[in-house]
Amino acid sequence: VKPYLERLTDGALYSQTVKLCGVGESAVETKIKDLIDAQSNPTIATYAKTGEVHLRVTASGADVKEAKKLTKPLVKELKSRFETELYTTEEDVTLEKAVIDMLAANGMTLTCAESCTGGMLAERLVGVPGVSEVFSSGIVSYSNEAKRRLLQVKKSTLKKYGAVSAETAREMAQGAAKALHTDVSVSVAGLAGADGGTKEKPVGLVYIGCYVRGKTRVKGYRFDGERNVVRERAPAAALTFLRECLLKDA
Repeated sequence: VKPYLERLTDGALYSQTVKLCGVGESAVETKIKDLIDAQSNPTIATYAKTGEVHLRVTASGADVKEAKKLTKPLVKELKSRFETELYTTEEDVTLEKAVIDMLAANGMTLTCAESCTGGMLAERLVGVPGVSEVFSSGIVSYSNEAKRRLLQVKKSTLKKYGAVSAETAREMAQGAAKALHTDVSVSVAGLAGADGGTKEKPVGLVYIGCYVRGKTRVKGYRFDGERNVVRERAPAAALTFLRECLLKDA
């Protein structure tokens, strides 16, 4: 069908995707409003993904070479505006692949310790070919007993702060790196719902810990939506946070 349609079309179209993480769609649109208002050829289209925003830059020209040339200045401008949030301009590169490539480039190994996500973060990671070069293992420590036994989370920490807390997420990340002897680890601890929430700790509250060669950072999130939505958004946030930590601490 494609060759047939190309014969019926005057000129050619070329598109390039710019992928962002760690920034919401409304914030992206605000940051590029002037570019959108002034667009003609090329154009920009925004697409909201789970934990990401993709921008598609499309130009038309007499041929693909000309159309591609027209996209370059706009893509360069987007790179300038989204320096740290932009993780790739390649269509086939996912956020997890970008993170794995960063780990490989720095000679680092990774493990993850998950609770409410039940292995969904590990699943995204192992879907990338060649991940075995950096990924050691994933630990699903759903119960408090498992957190204590497998990750050495202190009993006093669990009693004082609870399983869903910044303190527990920190110890989970540190314990995973120590147990598996890896340079980097990521932990996820949260309340996916549909019950179990309180006023102080509502459903959708998730803490993500990231350990990078001796330095540990923890970030709290509040995700809206039903159980599976929370469990899908948490791994995306974990990958984004891991990337942020690697940029700072690797």
